[in-house]
Amino acid sequence: MTGKLNQRVGIAGLGSNVVGEVRDVASGQTVWAKNHATGVMPASTNKLATAVAALTVLGPGHTVQTKAVYRSGTVYLVGGGDQQLSSADLKSLATAAAKALKAKGQHSVRLMFDDHLFAAPGLATGWNSGYYPDTVAPVRALRIEGDNTQDTALTATDYFAQQLTAQGITVGKSARAKTPSGSTVLATHKSKPLSTTVEYMLKHSDNDIAEGLLRLTALGQGRAATFAGGTAAVHAVLVKYGIPLTGVREYDGSGLSRSDRMTADALSAIAGLAVDTRYQATLWPILKGLPVAGVDGTLSTSYDRFTSTPASCAVGKVDAKTGTLRDVSALAGVVKGGDGRWKSFAFVENGLAPTATVTQGLDGLAATVEGCW
Repeated sequence: MTGKLNQRVGIAGLGSNVVGEVRDVASGQTVWAKNHATGVMPASTNKLATAVAALTVLGPGHTVQTKAVYRSGTVYLVGGGDQQLSSADLKSLATAAAKALKAKGQHSVRLMFDDHLFAAPGLATGWNSGYYPDTVAPVRALRIEGDNTQDTALTATDYFAQQLTAQGITVGKSARAKTPSGSTVLATHKSKPLSTTVEYMLKHSDNDIAEGLLRLTALGQGRAATFAGGTAAVHAVLVKYGIPLTGVREYDGSGLSRSDRMTADALSAIAGLAVDTRYQATLWPILKGLPVAGVDGTLSTSYDRFTSTPASCAVGKVDAKTGTLRDVSALAGVVKGGDGRWKSFAFVENGLAPTATVTQGLDGLAATVEGCW
C-alpha cells in the first residue's frame, strides 16, 4: 500500500498542496504520510472533532428540551439548543401548552421567546457574511430544522403562536425575553438522543447541527456557549484522547472557517477513534454516521463519489467524512485494509484543482488504503 500511495498521490490530479496520513488504528502507528504535520483548511472534516467532543462530554443518550412555561399571563417559549426541532414537534408542544392553559382558565396570553441559552449569534473568525443565511443560519438555541432565516427563534415563535391560536388561545405580540424565575412548565418536547443527531450531522454534513453541538458541548464543560467556548471544549477533549494538536487551530464546529487548520496527523488520529475499541461505548455513533462510499450521505452516487474505476472497487467498504470549500477537498475516515486491520486515513487538498478531479483522486486513494486497487 505504501508504495502505491507514494505513486498515486502524485498522479491523482490533486494539485500541489496535498497532505495525507494513514494509521494502523490498533497500534497507533503511522504507516504512510505526506506533509502530515502541515496545517491546512479541513472544511467539513472538522465535524469529526465536533462529534468526538460532543459525545465525550455529553454522552450518546443526551437530550435537550424545548419548553413552554408560564408566569403572570405570559407564555415563554424556551429553546434548549435542539437543531432538529421540527414544525410537527412545535405543533405538539403548542397543543399540550394550550391544554394546560385552558386548565388554568387562561385563554389569552402574551408570548415571549427565550433563546438565551446560546450567546447572541455572530460570525466566527474566518467566516464571511455570505454564509448567512443559506450555508449556515445564525446560531441560536431555538430553531425549526431547515429554517435559515436571520432570526430563527422569532420564526419558531411565530409558528408556535399560530398553533396556539388554532387551539383557541389568543396570543399577543411576541418579543425576546429571559424566562423569569418561578415560572410554571406547561409542556416540554425532548429532542432526539445525541447519538441520532451526531449520525445525521456526519452523514449529511449539517452545518447548523455542528454549530449547535459545539455550544452544547461548551455548556457541558461549564464554558460559555460561544465559538470560543466551544472550540476550547473540543481542544480539551482532543488532548484527553492524545490527539497531536501541533499546527491545529479551530474557530468553529462546522469547518466553514477559512482560518481553521487541521493536520493530516490529527485528522487521521481523530478518525481512528471511530473504530477504537477502547472508546466504543461512547463514540459508536461516529462510525454509524460516517457516509459509506458509493452508498449514502455525502459519499453517495448522487455526489458522483466512487462511481467509476478504479475507486468503484471500494463501494460499501470505506466509511469517511467529506470536506469541501471552494478550494478545499478532503476525505477522512476508516477502512479495513487488505491485512484485515482497521486503518484510519486523512487526505486533504488545498488549492484550485477542479473539485470533480480532486474528489475522484481522493476516492482512488481511499480505495488504495482499502487494498482493492
